Amino acid sequence: MGRIDKKEIIDKGTSFEPCSSTIYQYYGSGAGYRTERYGIRKVISEPIHQLNFPNFSGLIVVRFVINCKYEIGYFRIKAVDQDYKKVEISDDLQKKIVAIVQQLNDWNGKNVDSYYQIQIKLKNGKVEDIF
Repeated sequence: MGRIDKKEIIDKGTSFEPCSSTIYQYYGSGAGYRTERYGIRKVISEPIHQLNFPNFSGLIVVRFVINCKYEIGYFRIKAVDQDYKKVEISDDLQKKIVAIVQQLNDWNGKNVDSYYQIQIKLKNGKVEDIF
C-alpha cells in the first residue's frame, strides 16, 4: 500500500494519530472489520450509493490507517479509470467519501497501527461493488 505521504492526507487537522512510527500492512496485523466486508457494506453502502459520480467508470481506492486504539484516520483517496489511468476527483467528493468511511467503528485485529483500504467500483456513475 505504501507509506502515507502527509501531503496526500485528506483529514488534516484532526486529532487522529498513529500510536507508533511503525504502521503494518493490514495482512500482517490481522486488521479488519469485525463483521468483515459484509459489515463494511452494511454501514457505507447506502450513503456511498447516494453520492454523485457523474459518468465515472473505474475504481476509487480509499486508504487509511487504523491505530492501536481502533480509530481511523490519515485518509487518502486515489481514483483510476477502467484503463487504470489516474483520475482526479473533487475535494468535495473526497471529503464526503471520508465522512462516510469514518462511520465505520467496529475494527479489530492486533493492537498495532495498520494500513487498510476500501475500494469502490463504479460503472457509468453507478456503484457496482464495495470491497
